[in-house]
Amino acid sequence: MKPYVSVLQLRSPPDRRAEAIAQFMQRGVLQICRDAVPGFLSGCLLQSQDDPDLACVICEWTDRAAFEQWMCSPLRSPDEPDRLFELSGRSALFELVEELHR
Repeated sequence: MKPYVSVLQLRSPPDRRAEAIAQFMQRGVLQICRDAVPGFLSGCLLQSQDDPDLACVICEWTDRAAFEQWMCSPLRSPDEPDRLFELSGRSALFELVEELHR
């Protein structure tokens, strides 16, 4: 079975991306996700090389149900009052069609 991949863009206030990334990592968002959802396979936080205020979270899931379990989890708290990153819409979910490794 091929995994599913979710992609979520995050935007920080102007010139505060490094601080927002540090906050994201300190809160252990990916670790919380991993521990809360058995169908979580992997996750990474990326920072844009073209936009100084943009970052992206990409996660791999065993199936759509695992992704939906995370999206409905009470541990996922998108409305924290002091959170620097703003969500740029809902996570987009993709089914892996082809993958190539060297």
